Amino acid sequence: MEYNLVHAMLGRFGVLIPLLGLFFELASLITQKDLVSKISGAIVIFGSVIVFGAFLTGIEEIYYLTSMNQKIRPYIIHAAAGGVVAFSFVVIFFIRIYLYKKVNDRLVIVYMIVYLLAVMVNLFSNEFIINTLRGE
Repeated sequence: MEYNLVHAMLGRFGVLIPLLGLFFELASLITQKDLVSKISGAIVIFGSVIVFGAFLTGIEEIYYLTSMNQKIRPYIIHAAAGGVVAFSFVVIFFIRIYLYKKVNDRLVIVYMIVYLLAVMVNLFSNEFIINTLRGE
């Protein structure tokens, strides 16, 4: 399978699964149910792994394009936003694992703010920027 297809697939799932995780995190805050919190945590951790996989395949795709002397300039903004998103999700990954073991109210607030912002930048990077670059 070509790298751009793998990156596109992981990119789509890397947007949708963290968004689903956000909805479950909000549901766990509203319902205060431990089971919903555990499920949302699993979705967030799984989504973080997929986002990091999309980041790695994106780096590989950029390397491939540059080795073939193709222009990557249009994708620089997407790549920069992808780097920020990947770093954010690495941080989110470790915070969420910590929150499985010990719930800290202040950390939950910081986590939710960071997670909400990361999901928003992720959506912006993958939907708006890419569609703008493609001319859609």
